[in-house]
Amino acid sequence: MYKKIFLFLFLFTFVSVSLYSSGGMGGGGGPIPQGKDREKFHLGKAVYNQEIELFPIDVSKEVAQAEKLEYLQGALPNPEKRRVTLPNLAGKLSDLQIEALEYFISVRFNVKLEKK
Repeated sequence: MYKKIFLFLFLFTFVSVSLYSSGGMGGGGGPIPQGKDREKFHLGKAVYNQEIELFPIDVSKEVAQAEKLEYLQGALPNPEKRRVTLPNLAGKLSDLQIEALEYFISVRFNVKLEKK
């Protein structure tokens, strides 16, 4: 009798958690890429969420990065535009970090970015 009750509660909990848990990519984001793209995706996510240590401002890159970051900011959905301010990162990112950020935004928010 107790085994049946335990099994029922276990299955009920498992199914409930599976159905109602948040996947971390709610809101229509695509699947997380695999392989090398996965590394680029996670680097871009870390840059986007400002979970990495940033470089000191490089004035030679600041203007070009500001333009690109403003474009990426404009590609974000409105709730995200209020949450993050990408142009504040201008001059503080490496070329690899900018590329990863572009990739993350294109996958996460399902937007097609134009190459300039």
